[in-house]
Amino acid sequence: MSILIALALFVSLQQGYKPVECFDSQFAGDLADAKEGRWMAYVTEAGGTKLTNSVKVVGKVDDDWLIEQQMDFPVMNYSFLFRVGPDKKIKKAWSAATGDTQWTPIVVKESPKPSGVAGPKPDIKQSEESKEIKVGKLECTRLDVTVSVQGRDYKSISWYSKRVWRLSMPTEHGGLVAMEASGSKTTLDAMGGDARPTLPLPK
Repeated sequence: MSILIALALFVSLQQGYKPVECFDSQFAGDLADAKEGRWMAYVTEAGGTKLTNSVKVVGKVDDDWLIEQQMDFPVMNYSFLFRVGPDKKIKKAWSAATGDTQWTPIVVKESPKPSGVAGPKPDIKQSEESKEIKVGKLECTRLDVTVSVQGRDYKSISWYSKRVWRLSMPTEHGGLVAMEASGSKTTLDAMGGDARPTLPLPK
């Protein structure tokens, strides 16, 4: 019985989890595609587990964008709210867990400086290919990437489209459509222009 109680307590704590800090570079999207109301959701499947990651543009203050990111895991669900400046740096941030009624301010930390040590050079093969997902059939740029680390090759395949907003994992080829790597698959599940904040925006 004690194991069941401990497991129930663990799940309860995880469901109430929310971050207390973030880095100022944590938003990786391209603000050129930011427009109030736009949202995107990606689904990642790995090892029988499904994870959902969504990004929403929920407001603008002066020249800064208010961008919400939600992570939905099997045992926890939490959201960030970022105030992002034109330089893509996060000025202010908040977080919320499932069941919260308001955003909680969190600490924004300066990102660590690059080490200056160059990593292994990837071998990239580029081609054009159509990819059909729930959003529709898209003409894409396909990148087959191989990285050799200590004699072992790591391969990934990704598809990008100019028709997909670059609010998450942007490249010169457009927004991410799908990616396959190391037994995991990430796919653009949905996108739209009617996003609303999960909770009332902080004043």
